[in-house]
Amino acid sequence: MEKFFNVHTNRKRGAPYAPTIKSNKDVYLSNCPECDRTRFNEENRDLSLVIEGYRKLPDGLLCGHYPLTIVSEKVIDIWQKYNVSGYSYFPINKLFDMKGNEIYTECKYFNVITTGRAELDFDKMNIHIISECSTCGYVEYNKETWEFGEAFYKDETYDDSDLFALKYFEKSLLCTKKILEISYKEKLTGFQFKTFASMFIYINSPPAIDLKDLFGNAKRD
Repeated sequence: MEKFFNVHTNRKRGAPYAPTIKSNKDVYLSNCPECDRTRFNEENRDLSLVIEGYRKLPDGLLCGHYPLTIVSEKVIDIWQKYNVSGYSYFPINKLFDMKGNEIYTECKYFNVITTGRAELDFDKMNIHIISECSTCGYVEYNKETWEFGEAFYKDETYDDSDLFALKYFEKSLLCTKKILEISYKEKLTGFQFKTFASMFIYINSPPAIDLKDLFGNAKRD
């Protein structure tokens, strides 16, 4: 069994998701003055979401406009109950429907900021950095990410957090087996997990891990 896993928010057919971010601030997306690439203002704590779909909202809410990790208050409460490490969070202000009406006022959601860290083993993956923007940190490699192949990490760079991200890939949420077990035990919805090694394999990617198969038998390791 692998040690680490890649966390995804999974949108089933017809399930609600958040295609758009809204903010009262003038700019939450801007172009880097050095490389001109679009970047997200990480300091912005004034965010609302536009929701498409009217079914029950999941605990892990897919955010399509920008790769934000959006979770319900239930998730935060459960993570705190189990002393999950490696994250901070702030509340989403409001949820709107596609017509601009405020909805789901009883539901509280949060944007999770991953603070745990590790680093890829670029040498083992035969990857090297060609250039790095000194302003926004955008990195170009000798390969496109879909050509990275199997992912490997440097063991000495992992900080022992339950939730963590890789240097240069801070928007990809990774976790330990503890998070999978909690998700199964507490019946959290909207999440799926894949192996860490497959995080850059987009074509013929292995299927999501079946949590029931993994944890359904209490005696299974």
